[in-house]
Amino acid sequence: MIHDFTTLAEHDVSWLAIRQPAVMRMLEAELASPDGDAFAAGLELACRVLGGRTPLGELRLDHASLAAGMQAVRGGRCDRAMVRSIRDQIEELPIVLTQLEQDAVATVVASIIWAVLDASVRDLDDSLVA
Repeated sequence: MIHDFTTLAEHDVSWLAIRQPAVMRMLEAELASPDGDAFAAGLELACRVLGGRTPLGELRLDHASLAAGMQAVRGGRCDRAMVRSIRDQIEELPIVLTQLEQDAVATVVASIIWAVLDASVRDLDDSLVA
């Protein structure tokens, strides 16, 4: 069972690195630290959001969409229920993070979700107009 989970986790991280390089760069830029715990937490939650076994598997986020997501989240335009859900998921991880690290992880993950929702709305608008 543990081997299956480890193999699945490795697959998800590899998939994320290949399909979402902008997300990987944002995680590294925003969450890098000597112990790597915040990065690991961000990577886990990013894989949950973008994992290859979901309809989001074909969506590709770029630097511009992630920057817009970060700006929106830092500007306070993020749904409180979503933030609570992200914070609950951070608490459930087997990693101990400082409050500052938790805030950083929550901000990055919320930015990814914002970018996904924004891209999905644009795609929907394009399909409705066509």
